[in-house]
Amino acid sequence: MNEKELQIISHLRNDARTSLSTVSQEVEMPISTVYDKVTRMHKSSIVKKYTALVDFPKLGYHYNAKIALRVPREQKGELFTFLQNHKSINSFHEINNGFDFLIETIHKDIKEYLSFMEILQESFTIQELHEYQIINDVFREKFL
Repeated sequence: MNEKELQIISHLRNDARTSLSTVSQEVEMPISTVYDKVTRMHKSSIVKKYTALVDFPKLGYHYNAKIALRVPREQKGELFTFLQNHKSINSFHEINNGFDFLIETIHKDIKEYLSFMEILQESFTIQELHEYQIINDVFREKFL
């Protein structure tokens, strides 16, 4: 990937609604070339999807946590499915270094969060769990 292509990606990550005309001017490249490069990036899954970053507290969701989990090997698939389909999971990662998954949860309040945690702990044998409440999003999706 060359420098101009990285600049295009940077513009898309900053604001995916930026017009290709604006991107073209900023990276000093013809709009048709920018269009072709963005199309290729999308087709090759370099750009997977366009999405919006949401201010969850403004929507009434005031509790956000990140949780690292480890369960017995025989429960890993079942937990994977549970987390993949749960409405409170905002991001979901398989990880290493003694844990199976890292999740980010979004809840209206601590009561809703505690209810989620109770269901999780009653449904699975949690061998290890580290939880971190997010106090403030300093920034998201900044790389490039």
